[in-house]
Amino acid sequence: MYEQRNWSRVHRFRPYAVHHPSSEDEVAEILRAAAALGHRVKVIGAGHSWSDAAVTSGHLLNLDHMNRVLEVDRERARVTVEAGMRLYQLNDILAAHGLALPVLGSVSQQSVAGAIATGTHGSGVGFGCISSGVLGLRLIRADGEPVDIGEDDAEMLSAARVHVGALGVVTRVTLQCEPAFNLRERVTVVDLDDALARMDEIATGGEHVKLWWLPHTHAVRISTLDRTDEPPDAPGPLVRVAEGALQLGTGRAIDLPAAVDTFLNERAFAGMLSLSARRPAMTPAINKLIAKAYFSPGRRVARSDRVFNLTMPPIHREAEFGVPRKRTADALAGLAELIDRERLYVNFIVEVRFVAADDIMLSGAYGRDSCQLGAYIGDCRSCEPYFRGIEELCRPMGGRPHWGKEFLATRDELREAYPMFDRFDAIRRELDPDGLFENDFIRRVFAS
Repeated sequence: MYEQRNWSRVHRFRPYAVHHPSSEDEVAEILRAAAALGHRVKVIGAGHSWSDAAVTSGHLLNLDHMNRVLEVDRERARVTVEAGMRLYQLNDILAAHGLALPVLGSVSQQSVAGAIATGTHGSGVGFGCISSGVLGLRLIRADGEPVDIGEDDAEMLSAARVHVGALGVVTRVTLQCEPAFNLRERVTVVDLDDALARMDEIATGGEHVKLWWLPHTHAVRISTLDRTDEPPDAPGPLVRVAEGALQLGTGRAIDLPAAVDTFLNERAFAGMLSLSARRPAMTPAINKLIAKAYFSPGRRVARSDRVFNLTMPPIHREAEFGVPRKRTADALAGLAELIDRERLYVNFIVEVRFVAADDIMLSGAYGRDSCQLGAYIGDCRSCEPYFRGIEELCRPMGGRPHWGKEFLATRDELREAYPMFDRFDAIRRELDPDGLFENDFIRRVFAS
C-alpha cells in the first residue's frame, strides 16, 4: 500500500486499504466489512491537520468522490452538501447562488467534514468557529446505519459539530449561510508593546480582526475586516494586460496577484524557511527582512471568501491553544518571553485570532470567548521546545489544544480543559462500542 502523509509531512503511514466510496451505501458496506474482520476505520479529508487524528494502519476512507451539492435553500440561506466537498468549491457554489459562509479560516483546501471535525475557525469576536454554523449532519454509525442529527437533538448536535473523527462517518452537512457580501480589509502595523497594551481595543475594532507577530522583531500586523457595500477592487491596467497575456499563453484565466503570492510562498518564503533551519542564527535577520517587505499598511475590497482566505503557505508545523479572550495579552507576552528566555529561533509568524463562545462540547470556545494563539514554525531544532513551551504557558490559563494541531496534552489535562469531555466520551462509546473508529490518536486522547 502506498504511503499516506499529511500536509505538513510530519505524519506518514501505510493503511491496510484505501477506499473512495461514492455513496452512503458504499460507506456502510465498507464499515460492516471492516467490523467483521476486526479492523479499524478512519476518514481523511484533505490531510490538512497537523495532528495524527486521521492516521491509521487500518482502512482509510477518502470522501473526495462524495462532493455534490444536495440542496441550496436561498430563502433560508442554507446549503446541504456531501461531506467530501472542499471549502473552495463550496465558496464558488455559494457565490453563484448569492450566498456566503459568515466566517472562514485562512485556507480553503479542507473538506467540509474535515473542517468541522477539528473545530476550524476564522477570527472575529462576534463569530463562532465554522462548526457553529452546522445546522445538521448525517452520520454513518459503526454498525453501518445512518443517523440524522439536527437542531431537535441539541446534545447530539453539540457532540457531532466537532467530532474529531470519533463518532462515525459524516456523509452530509447542512450549513447556515448568509447573503453574499464583500469585505474591506485594512492592514495596520504597530509595535508589539503597543499591541499588548491595546489588545481589547484592537480585538473589538472590527468584525473580523487577526494579528500576526513575527518573532525576533517588534512588528505586529493587524488585519481588520468589515462588511462593505463597496464593489471589489478592480485590477490595475498593468495587471489586466499581464493576466490577459498569461491567459493567451496558458488557455485559462489567471489571477495574477494570487499567482504571485503562490510563487512567493512556494519559492521565496519556503527558501527562507529552509535557510533559517540550516543556519538558525540567521533567523532574526531573515525575520526582520520579511517584516520590512511584507508588514506594511494597506487596504482592499473583495468577495468575502477571497479576503478570508490566503494562498497556501509553505510547509510548516503548527501548535495552537485557545485561552480566555481576557488573557490574550498575557498569552502573547508570555510567548515572546519564552522565545527570549529559551533562546529559540522561530522562523514563522505567531497568529492571534478571536472566536465567540459556543456550546459545542469539544470546541476551544466552549462556554467562553476565546483567543486562539497559534505558534507556527518551519521544521527546525527549536520546534519541539517551542511547542512544549506554549503548551506549558497556556495550560494554567485554561488553554485548550486545537484538535487539528500538534499537542502533548494527556487525557487528564484534556478533561480539565474541556468541561464536556466526559460527556462526549460517553457518547463516543455509545455510538462506537467496539472502537471501530479508534486509532492511536483516539486511544491517547480518550485512553480507551
